[in-house]
Amino acid sequence: MRGAWRISDAAKAELLCLHKCSTVKPGIPKPFALTHFKSANQGFARELNAQTDPPSPSSSSSSSSSSSCSSSFPRDIIGLFSNKLRHLDSKAKEDLTNKVRQLRDGLVLKLDDSDEVVAVLEEKGSSLFRSYADGCALIELLTQLSSWPHLAIEVFEWRRKQGDCGIPLTPEEYAKGIALAGKVKNVGLAEQLFDEAANKGIKTTSIYNALMSAYMLNGFADKCQSLFRRLKMESNCCPTIVTYNILISVFGRLMLVDHMETILKEINDLDISPNLSTYNNLIAGYVTAWMWDSMEKIFQLMKKASVEPDIRTNLLMLRGYAHSGVFARKE
Repeated sequence: MRGAWRISDAAKAELLCLHKCSTVKPGIPKPFALTHFKSANQGFARELNAQTDPPSPSSSSSSSSSSSCSSSFPRDIIGLFSNKLRHLDSKAKEDLTNKVRQLRDGLVLKLDDSDEVVAVLEEKGSSLFRSYADGCALIELLTQLSSWPHLAIEVFEWRRKQGDCGIPLTPEEYAKGIALAGKVKNVGLAEQLFDEAANKGIKTTSIYNALMSAYMLNGFADKCQSLFRRLKMESNCCPTIVTYNILISVFGRLMLVDHMETILKEINDLDISPNLSTYNNLIAGYVTAWMWDSMEKIFQLMKKASVEPDIRTNLLMLRGYAHSGVFARKE
């Protein structure tokens, strides 16, 4: 178990990162802290939320230390929207990021006054969103507002009203809004947005994944599984590795290990390549179920597949080794 000791430095680095994540840009109000609702699955949901992307270029230059740790969305879900900027070259991305950052700062300064927020959006947001008809400007803005989720919802609702005025929401914007609604515990809004998109004939895997994620984060396991079955019946879209990762997370936090392993078998049968989140969610599920041998087996499979562990992997393995008594025996 020497490997367990080698990853302790990574754990220390994570703790140091968390300690440093308190810098807030001068003049910008501190992010609103979400109230965590109590549930039997809350602990696992917190672990799942720890899956974060590398620092986004949308972060303020004056707060680079905090940007490396800031995000509440699972990595897979963030990926649904960050891909939207890939078609832009580096100069265009930088230009969009800077424009959105200016709008974000103006909105955050007015976050206590809804009328002022609307005024800022009408003055600066309308033209910006029209310039990016594919929705990438709104997606970037909502991403930059991730530390102020209720303000992000307010912005999304304003943009949604513009859809009734001849600027329809794109599938990616709907998916982002659904995921955001799940983050603020508003599952009703997430379902409403999903149904609204479906009624307009907008059905994509990303939209399904976003609602499944909202169900997952709020403890609606049955609804998540039911939606998965609906997705498999669709003719124009199908599950992806993101979809299966969500299901693994759902079953893992409920300690339904047999269900979790059935999903892994389906992934292999479909010849879909597991990714980092797949392995992390499996390890987390086994740690939750106190199945140390299975935890170690997945970790070894991960290395065999040449998938590089991240800080979350290391922390999960440390936790598993600690609970299993490996450290005590080592001493």
